[in-house]
Amino acid sequence: MKKLVKVLYSLLPFKRELFSFIKFFYLPPQSIYKHLHFKGIIKVKVDKLRSFKINHHGYVVENEIFWSGLENGWEKASIALWIKLCENADTVFDIGANTGIYALIAKAINSNAQVYCFEPIPKVCEYLKENIVLNNYDIHTSQVALSDHSGKAKIFLPQGNEFEYSVTVNKNNSSDSNAKEVEIEICDMASFISTNNILNIDLMKIDVETHEVEVLNGMGEYLKKFKPTMIIEILQDDIAEKLDTLLKPLGYLYFDIDDATGKIKKMGKLAKSSYYNYLVCSPEIALKLGL
Repeated sequence: MKKLVKVLYSLLPFKRELFSFIKFFYLPPQSIYKHLHFKGIIKVKVDKLRSFKINHHGYVVENEIFWSGLENGWEKASIALWIKLCENADTVFDIGANTGIYALIAKAINSNAQVYCFEPIPKVCEYLKENIVLNNYDIHTSQVALSDHSGKAKIFLPQGNEFEYSVTVNKNNSSDSNAKEVEIEICDMASFISTNNILNIDLMKIDVETHEVEVLNGMGEYLKKFKPTMIIEILQDDIAEKLDTLLKPLGYLYFDIDDATGKIKKMGKLAKSSYYNYLVCSPEIALKLGL
């Protein structure tokens, strides 16, 4: 019966138009709209003046953004901070870019910014490039995972699935014990910075599913030199402890971002996030944000 319903739903025409009409008058609860997905191009509003387009391929994040927008749905507090930070960021790194939501926001906010995306999953990187072309943005894209060295590594994708949100380097995060191994390129950030003659990094988003320590270690001397502001995912206490050891000497402040409630809490040291992300920034940036 469930398969029949799925087939019938897939055959329903004009879902985007129908759901856009419904949304204009009424926002269904998340428990309902999570099932009301579709495929097609959607417009994403950043603020009253700025927006961008994305290809909705029927996945969770795009569907959440379609129904709730950037300000009320997926990673709402993180996105709100990111929008403010992008206003004065000339060079932005989106590490673990997925389909590029953070990178697209950065370019929509600051058209003159140099934005660099890193996404190792072949199909996801394909979707990322589609979105960049769709908006005619000059975003630099690398189908590579940043790490603490350069070479080859593996990611693991569930059987029959070329798209996955929770993928990291050389570790199977999937519940599928028979997940498919996919060989990828890895690169240390210091080499990338040097090769591409990057003079500064103002802002980074790092979402690499427990590989954050390796990413920042791979930055080498440039971490202290650039001291970028970061929105960084921290899912485990042991990862947090290692990051704290690495970042504390640089004078950073830490803010736990609870995207479920929208609350942002200053922390004395890093620990597993209340939701997913932390803001890591200088006291000067925190003051500008009113934190």
